[in-house]
Amino acid sequence: GRYYAERFGKAGAWTRSCSTCERGGEVEMRNWKKWVCLTVAGMAFFMAGCGKEAAVSTEAPLVKTVVAGEAAKGEKTSFSGTVHGYFESPLAFQTGGRIMARYVDQGQRVSAGDALMKVDSKDAEEQVASAQSAVIASRAKADLAYSTLARYEKLHAANAISDLNMDQVRNQAQLAQAELDSSEAALSRAENNLGFTLLTADRDGVIGSTLYEVGQVVAAGTPVVTIIDDSRLDVHISLTEKQYRSYGVGTPATVTFWALPGVTVEGTVRDVAAAPNSQTGTYDAKVTLVDPPDTVAVGMTAEVKFGSQKDSQGFMIPLSAMASQKENPSVWVVKDGKVHLVPVTVGRYGDDTVEITGGLSRGDRIVSAGASKLSEGEEVRT
Repeated sequence: GRYYAERFGKAGAWTRSCSTCERGGEVEMRNWKKWVCLTVAGMAFFMAGCGKEAAVSTEAPLVKTVVAGEAAKGEKTSFSGTVHGYFESPLAFQTGGRIMARYVDQGQRVSAGDALMKVDSKDAEEQVASAQSAVIASRAKADLAYSTLARYEKLHAANAISDLNMDQVRNQAQLAQAELDSSEAALSRAENNLGFTLLTADRDGVIGSTLYEVGQVVAAGTPVVTIIDDSRLDVHISLTEKQYRSYGVGTPATVTFWALPGVTVEGTVRDVAAAPNSQTGTYDAKVTLVDPPDTVAVGMTAEVKFGSQKDSQGFMIPLSAMASQKENPSVWVVKDGKVHLVPVTVGRYGDDTVEITGGLSRGDRIVSAGASKLSEGEEVRT
């Protein structure tokens, strides 16, 4: 029994060891298959990535272009405005009172010194009369003091009066003269106040507006009428913050008028406000008209366009289009799908624009973005 047990027991162990080896081989086979699959998949992914990279590297670069001489999108070069006089003076009384007369109407032409309005002058006239009376009294007192001084000087020369009496008489004469001077100054002020009750034109021009009517009470310094000097004419426009530095004093412009088709007048910016208008938030600018015809009148609607025909050789391009801004400024010009570096001459600079005065022609297509890595003759996509 022990013989068979030992024999068949060893055989069973051998049988079990063989089964174990078969299962280990199957596991190794499965692991090897997984490794092969992963290796093939990785190589396929790597090869696919390399193919895409090669395809991108051969594609032409994409650039943004603009046409030289055309206004940039959203850029405004023309402005609506109204014709105004070179000087517009709001006039006011220097003394208050009730308006008793108005001698002019809106739109009436006047000359310097013409009467415009008058306020009640009764109080001023009474002040003048009182001042005149004070002057008469002071002059009589001064005359008496000087005649007394003349007599006392003769007595003093004859040693008939003392030096003390002489000094007293001389002092009384000086006081009388001082009172006379004071009363005459008061009379002058009263006469001026009387003159202030009549408002007169300070220059030749046309009445722009009358702000008060007869019977109304106005305070001193309150504007009551506006006089416009139309010997020279301006067009008033408004500039935004971005346009503020683009159109400075001296910038030429072309002005047309809605009511006068076919009439074109040259103009020049003569004044730009240093601070924005508190109501509109824009900068007020004045464009002076050069030799306007007589048909142009105050109040007409006008359109101001910057860049006159005399200055048509220059135009603005985006600052980003400049390939070099040092010693040799240049831009990339696109022709037949290829870029070429063209030297240019520049003028004034704006906030994000630059004026081209030479080297480019209107209508040339130039690169405005993506020009940093371009080379001469390179093909590009737009």
